[in-house]
Amino acid sequence: MARVNTVLGAIDPRELGGTMSHVHLTLDISCWYAPPQDPEVARIAGKPLGLENLGLARRNGLVVLDNLVQSDVELTIREAREFKRAGGGALVDMELPGIGRDVAALVRISRATGLHIIASTGWYTQASHPAEVAALDVGALADRMVREVTEGIGDTGVRAGNIGEIGCSGMPDTPCLPDEEKVLRAAARAQARTGASLTVHPNGGTHGSRETPKHHLDFYLDVLEAEGADLGKVYLSHMGFYSADVAKHVLRRGLGFVSFDHFGHEEYYEIVGPGRAFPRDKEEIDAVMRLLEAGHADRVLIGNEIGWKTCYKAYGGWGYAHVYEHIVPWLRDCGASESQLHSILVENPARLHGIE
Repeated sequence: MARVNTVLGAIDPRELGGTMSHVHLTLDISCWYAPPQDPEVARIAGKPLGLENLGLARRNGLVVLDNLVQSDVELTIREAREFKRAGGGALVDMELPGIGRDVAALVRISRATGLHIIASTGWYTQASHPAEVAALDVGALADRMVREVTEGIGDTGVRAGNIGEIGCSGMPDTPCLPDEEKVLRAAARAQARTGASLTVHPNGGTHGSRETPKHHLDFYLDVLEAEGADLGKVYLSHMGFYSADVAKHVLRRGLGFVSFDHFGHEEYYEIVGPGRAFPRDKEEIDAVMRLLEAGHADRVLIGNEIGWKTCYKAYGGWGYAHVYEHIVPWLRDCGASESQLHSILVENPARLHGIE
């Protein structure tokens, strides 16, 4: 019988309820920090996130270091409780070594909120990798992930229930950097050995162009297939950076699920280029509806990942409850049926995260 590894123990997938399969509950993505060159901007950006630099962070969050770190567990508990009150049941946390994974904090959040929380294993983009990643080969990295899924993370006794988000951050002409490809291959092997879900952060998340070549996504799928992964248990995150046609393409390739998880994450990051921004809610709504109309309700996931401090309600964002409070009513108004919404929110995550 399938089970889901949560931080409080294994449960039946049917117990998850409404699930967001890509969130951050503790956060340290200072690997993306881009110090501003202008002295006055640097002075403002260097302060803790507040009213003086909130506008700057919403326009260019990568230059405000404090925007990229969130370790206030009590704040997370308060805001995650709103997801529970709105109807949610489970969250899949994407923190990994190098970007702030704190298993004890996840246990505390789960107990305080009543939410099922799934911890993850693996490594994010190369800029965040601990030194051990460069030193270990594919087989050793795969072994490490398998142990965290089957035995536990360190001495915590908590077993990871998901692999990823495996980070890819190559430039537009390169799908991923060398150590990222090594980790991707190791993750595929770990998935094949454990049956756990696996998610990939594509490099479109770095550059924000909807024209990012879909052959990058094909490259990831080729690597995963070559290393023996079950593509039916794989999901690509951040698909709002791509068109609905690209999502249909990877589903035709055999990918299990596409994840639209940037709802509410509408900030800019113009240090990468003028006008560069996360996808707007209306763009992701349109893509999801096109997939529903094409008969893919059983292959879609949605969420709001809370990737920067500016995503929290405490800092002017929409918070963890955004999908239930705003996106579900919007999808319903666009014509999504209750059965389609139940598939997206409940049935698809249960199939994805259950381990046989």
